[in-house]
Amino acid sequence: MIALLPQVEICDNGICDLRNHPLHRTMVSIHLPGELRELMKRHGKRNIDLANLLNIDPTAVSKILTGKRVLKAQEAAAIHDWLGTAVTIDAPIATPIPIIGQVSGGNWREAIQQPIGHLPSPDPSIPKGAFALRVVGDSMDRYVEDGGTVVVDPSDRALFPGRFYVVLNDEGETTFKQFATDPARLVPCSNNKAHVEITIGDGTAFSIVGRVIWRASRM
Repeated sequence: MIALLPQVEICDNGICDLRNHPLHRTMVSIHLPGELRELMKRHGKRNIDLANLLNIDPTAVSKILTGKRVLKAQEAAAIHDWLGTAVTIDAPIATPIPIIGQVSGGNWREAIQQPIGHLPSPDPSIPKGAFALRVVGDSMDRYVEDGGTVVVDPSDRALFPGRFYVVLNDEGETTFKQFATDPARLVPCSNNKAHVEITIGDGTAFSIVGRVIWRASRM
C-alpha cells in the first residue's frame, strides 16, 4: 500500500496500518481498456461521464476505451481521483505507412507506382493495408496542396457524398477527387477555376481505389 500525503502526515515514517482511515482507498492498476470499461460499469459511469470528466469529445473516449488513444498524464490522474484507480493504457504501435507512388490532383493521369519511402502513422487506428500517395496537381488544393501526401484506405470503397476518393479509370489513369451526388460526379476542390467536375456515367468506366482518410502537407 502506498500512503497518500495526508496519511503520511499522521503515520510514522509513512507506514500506517490504519487501513480503515477515511483517506484509505484500494489501489488497482488498470492496463487494459476492457478493464477500465468494466470498472466504469461497476461504478455506474457512462462514456459521456468520462468525456465530461476529461473535457474531451465522446469520440476520443471511444478511442481510449478501445486502446487507440493514449491517456495523458493529467487524464490518468483525473480518472484516479474519479474511480480511485491507477490507470495506464498502452496504445497499439503505429506502423509506418508506405508511400507507394503518385496520384493526380487534376485531370486523369497515368498511375505511377514508385516507392518513395514511409510516412509516420498519424494515428494507430489507421487500418492495416493503408498506403500513401503524393498528390500531383492543384485540383484539390483547398484540402491538399500540390506535392502533399494523402493516406488511402483500399478496404473502404463505398461511395458517400462529401468523402474523398482515389479513382482509377479503364485506361489505368487515376485522380483524387471529392464525391458528390445528384448527379453522381467527382468534384475538384480548388482555387484554380480551370478544373471541372467529372460526371460519373458519361461512358467512362472507373473503379474506386480507396477512400482518402488522412492528409499530410508541408506547411
